[in-house]
Amino acid sequence: MKTDQWYLPCLIIGSCAVAAIEPQQHRQQQVFMHQQHGIDAPLQGRYLHITDIHMDQHYLTGATIKSDCHREPKKHKHKKKKQGLLAGYWGAPGMDCDSPPRLVYHSIDSIAKEWKDKIDFIIWTGDNARHDGDALVTRTKKEIVGYNVKVADLLRSAFTLDNNRTLPIVPCIGNNDIHPHNELRGMKNNPQLLEFSEMWKDFIPEKQQKAFRKGGYFAVDVVPGLRVLSLNSLYFFGSNDVVNSCSDSTGPGARHVKWMRSQLKKARRDNVKVIIIGHVPPTVKTFKDSCLDDYIKLSTKFKDIITGHMYGHSNMDHFQVISRGFGNMARIGSEDNEQDDEDDMVQSQKDTNRFISTLRKQYKKVKKVRNAQDLVVIHVAPPMLPLFYPTFRINEYQTDNSSNQFGQWLKYTQWFTNLTYWNEQIDPITRKHLEPGFEVEYSTDKTYNMTDLTAESWLDFAQKISSKDGKDLWKTYLENMFVKTNNDWYGQSVPIETNPIYDWWNWFYDNVSNLMFS
Repeated sequence: MKTDQWYLPCLIIGSCAVAAIEPQQHRQQQVFMHQQHGIDAPLQGRYLHITDIHMDQHYLTGATIKSDCHREPKKHKHKKKKQGLLAGYWGAPGMDCDSPPRLVYHSIDSIAKEWKDKIDFIIWTGDNARHDGDALVTRTKKEIVGYNVKVADLLRSAFTLDNNRTLPIVPCIGNNDIHPHNELRGMKNNPQLLEFSEMWKDFIPEKQQKAFRKGGYFAVDVVPGLRVLSLNSLYFFGSNDVVNSCSDSTGPGARHVKWMRSQLKKARRDNVKVIIIGHVPPTVKTFKDSCLDDYIKLSTKFKDIITGHMYGHSNMDHFQVISRGFGNMARIGSEDNEQDDEDDMVQSQKDTNRFISTLRKQYKKVKKVRNAQDLVVIHVAPPMLPLFYPTFRINEYQTDNSSNQFGQWLKYTQWFTNLTYWNEQIDPITRKHLEPGFEVEYSTDKTYNMTDLTAESWLDFAQKISSKDGKDLWKTYLENMFVKTNNDWYGQSVPIETNPIYDWWNWFYDNVSNLMFS
């Protein structure tokens, strides 16, 4: 791969131009020192989490959903014949389509305008490229590289401060950010890792570049006293068949575990707190068994310095509780679906009943085992992709560096934009589509009455929402899991007569949920 110049297709619909990007012109991010944080510039105590953007340069407004929003409907002899749902201008929420570039550009720009002066850093947990669901328009390596470079440049530019310096941005590799998807080899000088190393060279500390080029992981001090470990979850991922499990001491998974252990030891010596991020969350379904076991061992051993485990990939807004002693407790809806990876959008809807039922059983079991076992709480943020409604998360943490609670996760606020509404908003004079606005969906303090987000607080919350007295709060939690879309399934450009997900949700809640609480 040439390192002096990158060529990628312009990611603007309707354009076939080629853009040249010169990495050496990127603003160098001072990753180990937050330049703002002097005597006159205290920490903001907030950071942004975005995930699963899934940009699609082939997205076409008015296209059919069954074409992955890539092709217009065929003309019918009978003009009155309904076509079904068509792709909206800003996206097709709730459908099997990825993000139109205009949604990605607008979302990143609007988030940055509102928040870049109010946050300390950004965690960005992967999957920038579209899914490979359209057999007529298959993904290419060049296209995927283009998405990754484009999103990195958008973030780099949008989050540049007035002093011409970019906020610390901490990325990780998603399973759809590589070609073919899911498969990342543990070979020496892996060309895909070298590509990421170049495009993210101002996000990764110079001293961490060797580790990243070798394994796709790195550590970075985002603010003094707070360090992020960016994991390469693909070396733990059960769907990555080209690498062995972590029980192979010579494999990339075992090397990753060794690196993770050394970094956690170093963090404890340095007296810093740690946030662990990755793309694929650690569960029985997603991780290879030995890798999950090693992950849990390290997470429990260093629980005193780890403030959170932040992931994406699984789309639904939720948390899971894992433990070496839980057995099948972490197995969420996996018994009949081992052959596919968890991020498939159709599968997410298909297995929703089982997912929710099993998740609640997991929470309910917490009360019985929390005093006898070390439990790890894993958090999955919902996507910017309009599988539901596009989202982002603002986390808050303790900034009192005189306290041993410095870095502790305090709360988060989940934001979303209702694309069903914004797809229909037209300026009456110019006839142009109005730009979507983001609004608060919920916050952990006001909605869930949580005073902080320590692991113990999440275990208390798991017990509460799985109890008989927590039925109303459980319902609220489910509404938030689907970003306010579980009762309203998206009329877009061409409405349909029935509303299947509305009927499904009423059936589910009236029948399954009542059985849970009986």
